[in-house]
Parts: sequence; C-alpha cells; structure tokens
Amino acid sequence: MVEDLIVPIGLPTVIAVCTSVILCVLAMTYLTFFGKTKYQAPTLYTLDQPWDRDPILFSATGVPNMALPSHAEESDTEGGAAHGKW
Repeated sequence: MVEDLIVPIGLPTVIAVCTSVILCVLAMTYLTFFGKTKYQAPTLYTLDQPWDRDPILFSATGVPNMALPSHAEESDTEGGAAHGKW
C-alpha cells in the first residue's frame, strides 16, 4: 500500500526541491550583479596615517582561566584568552 505512494509523493517533492534550489541560485546571482545594495569599499589604512578611532579591544587580564567540565587540564580555556597589558 505504501509502496504505491512513493512515486506520486516522491516525484513532486523532488521536482519542488530542485525548482527551489534553482530559484535560490538565480536569485542570489541576480542580487549579486544587479541588486541595489552597494557597500562602500573600506578605506585602506597605512601606518603613516594618524589613528583617529576609539580602541575596539578590551583588556582581559583580570579574567581567570575557566575550568572545563571534563577531559581538560587547568591550563586549557574554553573559548580564548588574551594576555598582557593593553
């Protein structure tokens, strides 16, 4: 009984998925080349120019290493760590 429904249900599903994938690829291609959203190219910074922006890094010297729940040593950290003085 169920074997009789494989083709009537499976074939339209495969056609719908393939059509959706093709439409997504075409939409991405169209928006890449003809979309209205244009981003400005970032300006190139060189070391001879003065830096006029606020710092974006935060000091992590006061944060102790986190102990992992298992299979780890004390020196291991979860995520990452920054060391030194800023």
